[in-house]
Amino acid sequence: MQNKKRNKTKDTKKEKGNIYDKIFKENIDAVFIPLVEKHLHFKIIEVKTLEAKLQSTIERDTDFLRKVKTDTGEEFILHIEFQAQNESDMIYRVKEYDAIIQRKHKLDIRHYVIFLGKGKVTMPTQLEERHVFRHFEVLALNKIDFNQMIQSQIPEAIVFAILSDFKGTDPEKIIRTIIEKLKKYSPHKSELKKFITQLKLLSNLRTLEEDFIKTIKKMPVIFNLEESHTYKMGMEKGMEKGMEKGMELERKKADLELEEQQRKAISAMLVFGIPPEQIAKHMEISIETVEKIQQKLN
Repeated sequence: MQNKKRNKTKDTKKEKGNIYDKIFKENIDAVFIPLVEKHLHFKIIEVKTLEAKLQSTIERDTDFLRKVKTDTGEEFILHIEFQAQNESDMIYRVKEYDAIIQRKHKLDIRHYVIFLGKGKVTMPTQLEERHVFRHFEVLALNKIDFNQMIQSQIPEAIVFAILSDFKGTDPEKIIRTIIEKLKKYSPHKSELKKFITQLKLLSNLRTLEEDFIKTIKKMPVIFNLEESHTYKMGMEKGMEKGMEKGMELERKKADLELEEQQRKAISAMLVFGIPPEQIAKHMEISIETVEKIQQKLN
């Protein structure tokens, strides 16, 4: 029962996180790129959108992964990959493994690639200094002056002023100012409703929902409160349902990708002459699964 409650709480948090993610992604070009450019002091002259979904290889897709302890008491993760040919991107694949494994196990890792091919090893085995990850920059919205953020004439940016530094100003006054600006720069009623909904959701991040509701009640000129409440609830439910469907599709897609990655990994090990029993044990799967793939290869 406790596990079910924990899982339900976890799922609820994930759904809320997905709703916030949707707002952030919708507004990122208008809001966050200019913010990063201004506060981290560089000029962006060109922006190209890249695929947001990153394909990652999980732990059991590695060839060999063990936690070991030496006679001197040292503990670390031993990671081994088998490589039949020189692969120019192997260094980046190992870099990806390193991040995923370290995130899970929080231990030092030693990576080894066992070369099974012919001729000389020519693939790079070390990253250039500029490619080594060491830190990330932080831009805290709650440290940016509200008066600076509210100067924008872009609704996507104005709505994020709710997350800025109010400098002691009453939250209801802040929310009223944001709404008035949104009214001014949102050309259509439907857009205004969308940004008001985003403002309501974002106010939750600062525990300002009560202030938001109080302010809305004092501003009937925007649109009828009952209509607004229904719209907001409908938007939230619609977003949640959409997210649930999207998450289910993503899970199915991930399962199919995982099966394909697993099949390729098993096929490669069979080609290398690794016995099916050893593969089944290493991959934590049934021997029948390995034998089916072996039959197809044959």
